[in-house]
Amino acid sequence: MSWLSLLCGQGAMLLFVAGSHRGNRVFWRDRLTASQQRILKSCATALLCVSLVAQAMPDGGVVLNVIEWILLVGPEIMVATLACSLWEQRARP
Repeated sequence: MSWLSLLCGQGAMLLFVAGSHRGNRVFWRDRLTASQQRILKSCATALLCVSLVAQAMPDGGVVLNVIEWILLVGPEIMVATLACSLWEQRARP
């Protein structure tokens, strides 16, 4: 496991959440336009690709590294969703 891959993956998931409709409501208070949301999602996709490359390159076992990367994406999604939920709860009066 590469720490760069883990950080890039988590950053990508947070960008995906921030660019979603719920993230727009929670983080940006509905100030993002559709094009700004697409830009956030495009940046998240690029960062996710960097994460995949960083995970697949270190060793010779590319297949096992890609499987490990796929297994790491699940917890990254959960952490990003939890961060959004906690931010939303904190923002409520």
